[in-house]
Amino acid sequence: MNLHNSLKCLLLGTALMTVGIGGAQAAEGGNTQYSPGSAQFFAGGIPPFPGLYFLSQTSYFTSDRTNDSNGDRIPIDFKVKAFAETMRFLYVSDLEVGGAQVWGQLVVPLVHLDLSLPFGEDTSFALADITSTIGLAWHLDQKSAITFGLDVGMPTGQYDTSDIANVGVNHWSFQPTLGYHYSDPQGLEIGTTARLIFNTKNTDTDYRTGTELVIDYAVGWNMGPWRLGAVGYYLQQLTDDTGPTAPSDGHRGKGFAIGPSVTYSFNPGTQISASWQHDLVAENRAQGDIFWLNFAAKF
Repeated sequence: MNLHNSLKCLLLGTALMTVGIGGAQAAEGGNTQYSPGSAQFFAGGIPPFPGLYFLSQTSYFTSDRTNDSNGDRIPIDFKVKAFAETMRFLYVSDLEVGGAQVWGQLVVPLVHLDLSLPFGEDTSFALADITSTIGLAWHLDQKSAITFGLDVGMPTGQYDTSDIANVGVNHWSFQPTLGYHYSDPQGLEIGTTARLIFNTKNTDTDYRTGTELVIDYAVGWNMGPWRLGAVGYYLQQLTDDTGPTAPSDGHRGKGFAIGPSVTYSFNPGTQISASWQHDLVAENRAQGDIFWLNFAAKF
């Protein structure tokens, strides 16, 4: 795999996390430690060359509706706008285990959140929950790779039970992720990751968000320095929320989003990409649009 293609799949897509936004989502308070759809064309790939890599992801999410368990709009005053800058530092080592390269990353998000609910409004700008990752990457040939990683979401973000807009969730999460990436420099490119999110209890509220399955996907075509394609996610909550304030139906979330993506590679070591994803399906979640601007480089 050459450097041009390895930078296209700079990250596994594990720990691709900003703050999850929405006033009546499956996650407590509308926050989650992973943002579905953030993997995009970085899903399922790790560069084969040892070294330090950097990815900046700037995102903007907006929504004016939140849905019930049937996907119907809940008739309440609800608006959310969130701007996030997520900095990801990936290190690929020359250590091998079972024929796979060992790698790790640190994900540091800053979030500005404006939230309006029937009982009040709030704004917050703060560090959100940091995520660390350890993983393995098997490079099958020059075009394809399989990756595995374990993300650990840490409760480092701003959180206060008296605030409406919290960018932290005040609990840990453990997220095993399996990914696949295929890239033909003059043709098809696909990337996908499947992750399970196991959440611990929020000790301030005794609320535990249920286990979630998230599948990120990307399909595109390379034409010289350009790549055009589609990106998105599928989310299905597998177990009920629990706790003194959890709804009796378990408040399981479900979502599906898709949208266009475009990438330009300036040289083998630098690329910029942008995408827009629209929520076509949202159950027990906010339904809206998110825009991404990504910049990838190797130190």
